[in-house]
Formats: sequence, structure tokens, C-alpha cells
Amino acid sequence: MRITNSQITATMHNSMNRNSVELSKLMERMSSGERMRLPSDDPIASVRVLRVQREEASLAQYRTNITNVSGNLSTQEANLQSISDAMLNVRDLLVWAANGSNASEDLAAMAGELEIIENTIASFVNVRDEEGRYLFSGTLSDIPALTFDAGTATYQITGNGKHRQAAVANGVLVDENVTALEVLGANADMLNRLHALVQTLRDPALDSSDPAVRQQIVDALNSLDDTHGKVLGAITELGGRQNALTLLTDSNDEVSLVNQKIEGELSRLDYAGASIDLNNYKLSLQATQKTYLAINELSLFSLL
Repeated sequence: MRITNSQITATMHNSMNRNSVELSKLMERMSSGERMRLPSDDPIASVRVLRVQREEASLAQYRTNITNVSGNLSTQEANLQSISDAMLNVRDLLVWAANGSNASEDLAAMAGELEIIENTIASFVNVRDEEGRYLFSGTLSDIPALTFDAGTATYQITGNGKHRQAAVANGVLVDENVTALEVLGANADMLNRLHALVQTLRDPALDSSDPAVRQQIVDALNSLDDTHGKVLGAITELGGRQNALTLLTDSNDEVSLVNQKIEGELSRLDYAGASIDLNNYKLSLQATQKTYLAINELSLFSLL
């Protein structure tokens, strides 16, 4: 088979073009630091990078959710702690009122202080977040958790007992609220007993030695202690959720570090290996050029 000069020239040109193209691509990669400029450079690695990037996007959303949930839990915990402190003040006053040695004027003064604390507790129950949502209303966050009916002179729970949930890790949901229904009970018994007692104690005709008055105070005190226990339980539960969020944050951060390492290994250029490839391409290109020049100089006349 006869090989013509044009075939030799075409072969050499193709070889030099291929080396030049690969050399150009390699220099682009070295300039950008990216191993893959296009998915076609490494289809399998490209798919793996996309999977890692999707997981990183999910982790970013989990971090945002954890931050929001943690903020809400902290707000609820602070308000429940304030409710607890207020209840302890109420308890001191009720114990004082129950000793049977107070004049009606003293009880009326206590009633004024108890009324202020009562209103303070109600305001803490109806706390809202920065978006205006009632934190203790369950999933009915657009309405107050607690309302006072002036007609019946009683408090009513107007929220529900359902929990809002947020995704904080792969397959993990966390409750982002406690509810007034859980803490105060369906009938808000403690606040209603406290409100009724305030009206009794401020009555000018009150007989402080009346056993019925003392019994009303004792009943209010028992209801207070029961509700206070629920408040402390809710505070403990919120603290447990905060600890769980901290652990999940650490776990998500570890997964993110692994993903970043994998993505780096797949997409970032190995400069040491690239430098070796660069030298090989240069040597190959130089060898092809020398071979082409040597073949071009061949002639039968040189053998004569």
C-alpha cells in the first residue's frame, strides 16, 4: 500500500491538532482550577458532583430551619420562664393571703397585685414572633392562644394543641412549639381561678375569716401548683429540643465537610498531575513536529 505525501501531512496535522486541543483544554483547567469544564469531560464524576450539590442545598435549608426553630424555641423558653417566675410571685401572695390573719384591706391590696400578675401571665401566653405569629397557639398561629371573655369573665384557650414541625435533617422533623393548651389545660383553670379570686379579694364586704374564702384561696393555690409543674415540664422539653438541634447541627456540618471534600476531589484540578500531563503534551507535540519535519525532508535525490 502506497502512502502519499498528502496522507502523511494530513496525519501529522491531525496529530498536532489533537495535541494542541488537549494542551489548550489542560491550560484552561489549570487557569480555572476546575478539572471538569463540561459534563462531557467526565460524565460519571459530573453526576456525582450534582448529587453532592443537591445534598448541600438540602443541608443549607436544614441550617436555615434549625436557626429559625432554635430562635422560636428560645423565645418560648424565655416567656415560659417569665410565666414561671410570675407564678412563684402569685404563690407567695396566695400563701400570705391564706394565713387567715389579714384584714380585708390587706387582701384588697393583694388583689391589686395579683391582677397585675394575672394580666402579665396572659400577655406572656400570647407572645408573638417577629412575623406576628402567636407562638403558643399551635397551628392556629394567626389567632391569640388565650382570650378573655368579658361577658362570662373567663379565659378561654383559642389556639389548638397541634405542633408545627420543621425538617432539620434528612428524614428528621422537630416540633417547633409548645402550646397554651398543653400548659394551661383546656379550660385555663389556673387563670380563671386566679381571676375569680381577685374579684373576691377586692370585695369591700369581704369577711377575711370566712372559711369559703380560704378554701377559694387554697383551690387557686393547688391549681397554680399543678399548672406551674406543666410550665416547668415545657421548659425542660424545650431545652431538650435545643440540645437535639445542637447535635443535628454538628451532624449536618460533618456531612457538609465530607461533601465538600468529595466535590473537591471530583471537580478541582490536581495541579501535580496536570503539570505532568502538560509536559507530556508538550513533548508529544514537539515530537510530532520533529517527525513531520524529518519526513518532509526525505527525498530519493538524497540517496543518489
